[in-house]
Amino acid sequence: MKRLNVICAGLMSVGVGSAALAAFSSPQPDGAVVQRALDAHDYRRAGIELNKLITERLPGSDKGGPDPVLDRLFAELISANGTPASATTLLLRLNAQPGLKNRGHYQLLLATAREESGQFTNAERLYQSVSADRQASAEDRTSSVIGYARLRMMTSPDDAIFALQSAQPLPAQAWEVDLQRARAEALAGRDDAAQAAMQRAWSEAPMAGAEQGAAARVASDMMVTAGRKGDRGRLIAMLAVDRLNRGTNTGQEVLGADVPICGSAGITPNDSVAVEFSRQAPPGRPRFSLVWASRAGIAAAFLDGVARNPGFQVQDGQATTVVLKCRLGPAADYQVRADLDDQILSWSTSRGAYPLLDTGDESDTPSLASLLAERERRYGSTSVMLLPVLVQILGPTVASGMDNQEARARAAALSHRIADIIAANGAPADMVLFSALSTTGLDVAAQSKSVTAAQAEFQSLLGQAARNSAVSLDNLFTVVSNATAYTQAPTALRVQLLEQTIAVLRAHVPATDPRLMALGLRLLSVRREQGDSAAVAALIEQFDFAPDLCNVAVPPVRFTSSNITADDYPPDLVQAMLQGRTMLEFSISATGTATAARVLVSDPPFAFDAVALAKSLTLTYEPAKTAGVPRSCRAQVQPIRWQLP
Repeated sequence: MKRLNVICAGLMSVGVGSAALAAFSSPQPDGAVVQRALDAHDYRRAGIELNKLITERLPGSDKGGPDPVLDRLFAELISANGTPASATTLLLRLNAQPGLKNRGHYQLLLATAREESGQFTNAERLYQSVSADRQASAEDRTSSVIGYARLRMMTSPDDAIFALQSAQPLPAQAWEVDLQRARAEALAGRDDAAQAAMQRAWSEAPMAGAEQGAAARVASDMMVTAGRKGDRGRLIAMLAVDRLNRGTNTGQEVLGADVPICGSAGITPNDSVAVEFSRQAPPGRPRFSLVWASRAGIAAAFLDGVARNPGFQVQDGQATTVVLKCRLGPAADYQVRADLDDQILSWSTSRGAYPLLDTGDESDTPSLASLLAERERRYGSTSVMLLPVLVQILGPTVASGMDNQEARARAAALSHRIADIIAANGAPADMVLFSALSTTGLDVAAQSKSVTAAQAEFQSLLGQAARNSAVSLDNLFTVVSNATAYTQAPTALRVQLLEQTIAVLRAHVPATDPRLMALGLRLLSVRREQGDSAAVAALIEQFDFAPDLCNVAVPPVRFTSSNITADDYPPDLVQAMLQGRTMLEFSISATGTATAARVLVSDPPFAFDAVALAKSLTLTYEPAKTAGVPRSCRAQVQPIRWQLP
């Protein structure tokens, strides 16, 4: 199974490329060479040098503990060039060290990791602690004030403004203080004060380092303001600052699946929020932050969804802003940011086994094989020290495609070795469980295990999950979601996985939990594929799905045509060489036409909204039916990609 979850594959890559296994230069046991690369913001070089350092600092035994030097450097690199949340365990270990130098800096990084994980209250406390710490650097104290204000403005813009007034930024930070001030003033409804702060931020941006993307981020906020006020000329001009002729971002569909459902947390269909995403956020900054909301108090639910969302990626440029609205119905493709990869990183590094970083070079299979053989000679065939190398080999094996039997067999064999090592070395119970689930799925894909045998194993493993309160429900949801999304998997296995996982979730979460509803919709879809109308009807009742939702219709609604052509591309966006993607949500009439369309995800904001809504009238579908009679349905979602003609 292509995605039944090769949970270990690539999980130890933290965003900086394949293992650099070439001969290294002079020894650098204290990591000074890595630190210099980090200070220069040369993260690829830092990854290459860190790979060398891992080899230099390999422990004499696999029974040791974490390496404080590697913990520090990994935490710095992940925070700067990966996702800060993935560094949480490393940062917790660092902050627990007595006599840690520059503790305020690592508390700042931990606060950012908490923020990016959606643990906003915890992050606020940490930001407050650092901002009050006289031992912390002036730069880190100001960064913490900015972080605190960034979170407080979600619920109390005035609290954010008060905090920012106390900031004493360095010249290179002044633009960000004023940018956050402009956002908070706009959220408080004081447009004149917001405009004044924005102009200050624009004039201060040139004093910031290039890695901060100051001009692009301020221009992005000015673009949102122009769009809200209907100033299209200024909207296009500000978009062109950082989005001129750049590739389309990816993952909007996942964003659209993870937004709140209208009616939850008091959110209405007319509410909207603008969220900024950074391609590479500087240290001490999350990859996303609130720009604007149509009213105070609604942003937290949207940002919680964004924090749990792994899929949206800024492809080019430094930052992008996306406007989001709530959904009218649940989504089958809802996703969460499962922490299994972080758990593997936490566990293996606690044993002294640090991941090989991906530096952007092509994988060197012979070098990896040689490194694996060397570690086997040194530590034995079941040592945890082999895990990083096996993961590095498995990742490209799966990524290169599982379309041939040889690749599937190779992936299954590697997965078995990884699962055996995890089980033999006292890994946490859910890590053992999920690696076993993954291996069983790959065995079926490799045709080395029958469907009947796999069903028995899945039943046993999911039974263990039901009995073990320590099992992460997010991890379980992600593994099963990925497995059942693979439509070539045997139907009986998909049904079993979904039904048993639903039973596990029902014992722990409320009926309205979006993970539970997503799996219910997945199961409904499988039953619909089987033509089992009675089972579909039972699921609609069991999950209390509204029967007029398009995604529960039997037979399913199917897209048939549209009349969106190159001539519809807005001329001003052609001239500015701007591309994007719009996600629409609408009803489908009994005649199969889209009606009552609304924009669910707008990227870039406001630029394509009008044409998307106008052309939604040309979208046609095979409509929903009851006893063969066409009927209307609602909450159909359709992405539209805008590519330059």
